[in-house]
Amino acid sequence: MENVNECPEQRLSHLQAQVSTSEHTIKGAAMQQENGAFSWALMDVQQAVEGEFIGAMDHDQRVRFTSVSTDSRTLKSGALYIAIKGENFDGHDFITQAIQQGAVAVLVSEVVKSIVPAILVEDTKLALGLFAKWHRQQMPVKKLIAVTGSNGKTTTKTLLFNIFQNVGSTLATEGNLNNDLGVPRTLLNLRPHHEYAIIEMGANHRKEIGYLTHLAEPDIALITNAAGAHLEGFGSLQGVVEAKGEIFQGLNQRGIKKEGTAVINVDSFGYLDWVQMIKALGVTKVVRFGMTEKADITITGLTTTEQGIQFNLIIYGVSYGVNMPVLGEHNAYNAASCVAISLSAGLSWGEILPGLTHFTGVSGRLQKQAITSGWLIDDSYNANPESVKAGIRTLVNQPGLSILCLGAMAELGEHSVDAHREIALYAKQKGVDYLFVYGDATKEMPNTFGQQSTFFESHETLAEHVAHILASHSGYNLINILVKGSRSARMERVSKSILNDFSAGDVTQRM
Repeated sequence: MENVNECPEQRLSHLQAQVSTSEHTIKGAAMQQENGAFSWALMDVQQAVEGEFIGAMDHDQRVRFTSVSTDSRTLKSGALYIAIKGENFDGHDFITQAIQQGAVAVLVSEVVKSIVPAILVEDTKLALGLFAKWHRQQMPVKKLIAVTGSNGKTTTKTLLFNIFQNVGSTLATEGNLNNDLGVPRTLLNLRPHHEYAIIEMGANHRKEIGYLTHLAEPDIALITNAAGAHLEGFGSLQGVVEAKGEIFQGLNQRGIKKEGTAVINVDSFGYLDWVQMIKALGVTKVVRFGMTEKADITITGLTTTEQGIQFNLIIYGVSYGVNMPVLGEHNAYNAASCVAISLSAGLSWGEILPGLTHFTGVSGRLQKQAITSGWLIDDSYNANPESVKAGIRTLVNQPGLSILCLGAMAELGEHSVDAHREIALYAKQKGVDYLFVYGDATKEMPNTFGQQSTFFESHETLAEHVAHILASHSGYNLINILVKGSRSARMERVSKSILNDFSAGDVTQRM
């Protein structure tokens, strides 16, 4: 039975979390929104972070600020400036510049002379988090969704935004602001009109996600998967599993009712560990997605088309067809997780489906662009072993010869050399025709791959070699190129060079 229109809600009630219909009010009486301008009272910050007023005092406590900044260069007039100490910088050195830019108050961890009011705390980064948590608790958002995982975080976040923005005012993490500075900044962007929030959480060491989820206090928490990413910080794949599982600690932290929902991938390494973690935390609402019978939302009939992917989702025994104009079979998993979250938030199938079918992906992540020989698949934003393998499968599924341009994968620690060799072997086994690599960690890959594989010292020489192959292309066979690498490898330079010389116009003209 297949239905692509309206899902019978009575069949989904066990997946849907209760959505409150009561009127919401802003709890923080000192927060104001007049003529569209939102502002906080400085006194609220002092109380939220348990800080001490120093410097120029406003005895009437009438100082208000309209934004929060940790960078004096981009600070807007009327902001609170928070002086963060990093490994290579100290924000306290830029307090004067921040005030000149228009900061009306500063948050510091050392006594400073200031002509504007200042709040003194032990750790300004932790204070930023406390203030963000306090602010999140004041906002009447219906559902706050937290997303983590080794692969697919940003794509899933963007797909969720694509769905929820059609239903109500939605805030989502911008770019890669998913760490201990980015998540608080995102939470502070919540406003009374927001009905939904989608918060991406990343980590490169243990307890980081645990910290972030306690700030955000999500209503729904998702782990897309666990794979060999950031092994340098976690030590092992099991370490990754445990660190990702921290996201569930933030569920059921608000109020008395235990309505938080955990969403997990039944096909991922670590699934059983997450089930135990969820149980230990007392979280009773769990939605499982994947391709096995254990899933509540099951992916079936997955195929690749010239336009993207198509598949069915079996939801409580009923099949719903989905066509998505994106590459990569793994995007069916991303879609299934988003459906699980959306249903848990109270959305209907009719509200969910348009967000899936109109989703065209995220820049730098499996973006298919026409070139004179075939297709360039730009997946240069980031890389780890599992995402590279997924990219390779997408590449070889395209008709024609295949070229993999791979930049070094970062943060693999002592596993780095073996991980790169494994990728070279995997590429050979899957039928990749050419393997061109860049970055110190990739030097041994050509020896594993064999003929038609070369290590390059620069992006320019790699791109030139690809250009030579394309220029001498006879036209009888298509040639498709996948460009991928960790952020530090800057492989987008290779993509840009190829497109500059061989672009064949908008991808939609070729589909």
